[in-house]
Amino acid sequence: MDIDHSSMEGSGKAIHTEGGEFDRSVTRLRAQLEPLIAYFGNPASDEAAQIFRRGKDGHPGFDSAYEDLSTALHNLGEAYKHIGSSVVAMSKNVEAADWASMVDKNAFVKHLVEFAQRKDDEISVPTTPVERA
Repeated sequence: MDIDHSSMEGSGKAIHTEGGEFDRSVTRLRAQLEPLIAYFGNPASDEAAQIFRRGKDGHPGFDSAYEDLSTALHNLGEAYKHIGSSVVAMSKNVEAADWASMVDKNAFVKHLVEFAQRKDDEISVPTTPVERA
């Protein structure tokens, strides 16, 4: 299978970056919404606000739905980041596996790798004295 590793790694980094951009967008929208929540009523003193904010008869209210949505949006942003990092890691792993299989198939490269992995052996050193002119 031919894979363009630089393209795959670039895509993984782009997905990771999009996760950060998504988080910033959600944070900006949350900052715009949070000041308005006080205008949705005081559940401690207003029955309509209590039903809207806390729910009734087993149905969730705004506060619960808002908390669930915030968690889901946070998880989605994190998923983008993890997926992007995983795509980059996958590309690096496949590239390493491709290299390993190429070494097994190419006798010359295999010989070079074996030579590079050899233990220290004795190297002949000339013992003839050299004179400076």
